[in-house]
Amino acid sequence: MNIFFNPMGVIGFCLTAWFALYQNWTLPQFCWSIWLAGLIYAWSCVIAAVIQIVTTAGFNKKYYEEKFSFVRNLSPGIFSISLILFSILVGLIGLRIYSYVFGFYGLFLSVFAEMEPHTLFGRNGFINSDFFTPVTYLINIFWPMALGTLIASLKDFYKKDPWKRIFLPFQKEVLRMHVMILLLPFIALIAWALFGNKYQPVVIILLLGIFYLLPWKEAKDEAAKKAQEVM
Repeated sequence: MNIFFNPMGVIGFCLTAWFALYQNWTLPQFCWSIWLAGLIYAWSCVIAAVIQIVTTAGFNKKYYEEKFSFVRNLSPGIFSISLILFSILVGLIGLRIYSYVFGFYGLFLSVFAEMEPHTLFGRNGFINSDFFTPVTYLINIFWPMALGTLIASLKDFYKKDPWKRIFLPFQKEVLRMHVMILLLPFIALIAWALFGNKYQPVVIILLLGIFYLLPWKEAKDEAAKKAQEVM
């Protein structure tokens, strides 16, 4: 049942849908809220993974010995310090990479989803900003979207392998953003034909349902599992 329905997503959906309707979000604003949610999720995956690796470094030496034989030659103290330093380095690189990836998406949105203030989210604004100023501005307004995404994805932060969690946003959020970008014009056109000038709230609610209530990662894993069973 969970393959087709994400229970935690209901909380995220209700939280974000209420704020979206109450604050009268426009479609460009919604697009930027999706961008923010993906960025915060990616950063959170990296930070949570590094924290887990650092706090359990002294207990997982046998696990790493099975994967890397040279670890057996390290004392527990040297191993823990090395693993902590390496995980922090990987975490910093991961944060930097995701910032670049979403920076590229931000440039795309600044052209096709311009919104006020144009000095931050216009086609000549975002590219000249320092990246963190627009992020801070978006958090102050669209924090429900970011929080709702973290709630809906809560079990992602309990996965056993923290190293895989660092790369999880590439499998989940980046895919979801591409799907949302492809669906937006079609859903907007149909909603405009049915509801006229009041189509934007309808489109936002429909896309929020797709965003929150579909278990993207679970469905993908299940499909891969079934494919392996067939083979």
